[in-house]
Amino acid sequence: MSGGRGLVREVVAAAAALVVCVVVLLGVYVAGHLLLGGAQAGRVEASASAAGVQVGAPYPADTDHLGEILSIEPGYSLPEGARVVSVEPAVNFAEGFPGGWGYVIAFTAEEQAIRDYVTDRVGYKYIESHPTADPSDDGVEDVDLSDVTAPWVGGFDNATLVLERPLGRGWLVIRGGGR
Repeated sequence: MSGGRGLVREVVAAAAALVVCVVVLLGVYVAGHLLLGGAQAGRVEASASAAGVQVGAPYPADTDHLGEILSIEPGYSLPEGARVVSVEPAVNFAEGFPGGWGYVIAFTAEEQAIRDYVTDRVGYKYIESHPTADPSDDGVEDVDLSDVTAPWVGGFDNATLVLERPLGRGWLVIRGGGR
């Protein structure tokens, strides 16, 4: 009989070891699947931002939707005669502000049109006497100021206006969400 009990113990121990192995392998599989799924979701989200689509944003960030983007809030517009260079998602703002989304509209316009626009929207006439903007200023995190000469920043509503001096190039940054 004692030989039978030893065999039973060995079978029970082997079965227990098998169950432990299955549980460990299942755990590794689930953890790997979750990590891989998270990485794929991150890639999908990153590629969506690169494609101009932001989570929660009302429209894709592209020139085809410029009219809709500018109509998000009354008062959003560009200087008279402005030529839109690009419309990009405000990814840095969105990363730093949960639920946030935004648009960076790069444009060019004539100097007088920009001056009139600033006076109408921001209420500021003396662009030259305003200090140079800093990359850490609120609202400019999605504009690369490294190639902008003497950048000027002003704000109105939920928008930030970044201008290059001498005047001619600008960026309208519209931010929303998460409020």
